[in-house]
Amino acid sequence: MSETRVLVVDDSDTTRTLIARTLERAGFAVTVASDGAEGAAAALRELPAVVVTDLDMPVMDGHQLLRLLKSEPATAGTPVVVLTSHGEARSRFWGRETGADAYLTKDGEPDQLAATVTRLAATVRTPERADPAPTLGTLDVLTRVVRQLDTRLLHVTLVNTLLEKGLRAGDVGAACAVTFEVARNVADVQLLAVGVTEPDAAALHVQIDHPVSLDASRVFNDAVMAAMNVPHGVTTAVRVTGTPEGDGDVDTSAMAVFPLPLRDAEGVLALLPSEPQRFAAASRPLLQELTPHIALVLDNARLAQRLQQLSTHDGLTRLLNHRAIHERLASENERAARYGRPLTVILCDLDHFKLVNDTHGHLAGDAVLRAAAWAMARNLRECDAIGRYGGEEFMAVLPEDGLEAGVRVAERLRQALAERPVTLPSGATVPVTGSFGVASRAELPVGATADALMRLADSRLYEAKAAGRDCVRP
Repeated sequence: MSETRVLVVDDSDTTRTLIARTLERAGFAVTVASDGAEGAAAALRELPAVVVTDLDMPVMDGHQLLRLLKSEPATAGTPVVVLTSHGEARSRFWGRETGADAYLTKDGEPDQLAATVTRLAATVRTPERADPAPTLGTLDVLTRVVRQLDTRLLHVTLVNTLLEKGLRAGDVGAACAVTFEVARNVADVQLLAVGVTEPDAAALHVQIDHPVSLDASRVFNDAVMAAMNVPHGVTTAVRVTGTPEGDGDVDTSAMAVFPLPLRDAEGVLALLPSEPQRFAAASRPLLQELTPHIALVLDNARLAQRLQQLSTHDGLTRLLNHRAIHERLASENERAARYGRPLTVILCDLDHFKLVNDTHGHLAGDAVLRAAAWAMARNLRECDAIGRYGGEEFMAVLPEDGLEAGVRVAERLRQALAERPVTLPSGATVPVTGSFGVASRAELPVGATADALMRLADSRLYEAKAAGRDCVRP
């Protein structure tokens, strides 16, 4: 075992001698150093199998020595034993955090130290130096410590910025915006993206930072979606911030993709660096360290978004629920009254829905409700709102639309239902139709409430049902 070298670092001549003798009796070759800076220089020069260090030392203490050794490629895998008179929890915690592989107190048995060093030395292969041993002075070592501390300070600052802003994000889009901001502080990029894939949904958020052509932007989006592992049959919703302009091209072979460890989902952070070689050397490792924190921010935003949706959306159809659509109607009615703008409401009742449940069962009824909700929602504008008002009743709120426009929309919704019969797992096909009542705020006296507008639409819905169903009544 004489070829197995151990470095002992301690500022006490007596302690250093006692430790060295203990390890030499155990068969190790021992090198000694009197402070952290001298120990760091010796470790980088000789590449010992194990380092045994005190904590309280002049020039550079044991924690700083630990951080330096664990950050240097040549000594990152070298086991370090902290041997100190400190036994308190704070000292043990910080020793573990800075990279200690074992923590012993000086009042312990000498055999325990020898056994610990023997165990650690057996777990590692002493590296062979490919280049000449460096000649390092105290200033060289301290410079490396300062550089390493500066790198850690940058990392901590980025993490704090990410968490401080990101944990306030109320939805995934806002969390992605914070992620993009932090990523841009790490690297110069052309395009960034965050993709989230869940069992029944997938979303891609893209940020365009430098002018690229529309085709180049699409090529980037396709490359990211290919890395997202989206299940078959699930469509990816794409949201792009920034406008493709100019004739800039992209080389997706330089795209960097970082998996994000999300809860119950798969995520990726993808970016196209402006200078791929510089990015690989300087920015990639830092972004890799940030990915767990980015995942935490995204998971928090996903949970906040899900809670918000649970409070405002119907669980079956994913439309606004009764309370939320009624609140939307009230707010739009107040806005229309204040600014003298048009507002129209549509009420829809699915025809003979009870017969579907009685004939095919409630699961078939659920399938019909989901299909009807999807068919109507996709035929409305982004500024419109639609919700499940009751069992098989739906309400659509159309800002800036008068009665004529509302009738045209209702007719479009009626046709959308009639054109999409629902095929059940049993193979049976269920036709879907609806009766529609339309009412405009302009038909009511000045100051009319949202409830009055809804009652007028409801009365016209009954007229449509009395007229034979599958029709629109203004």
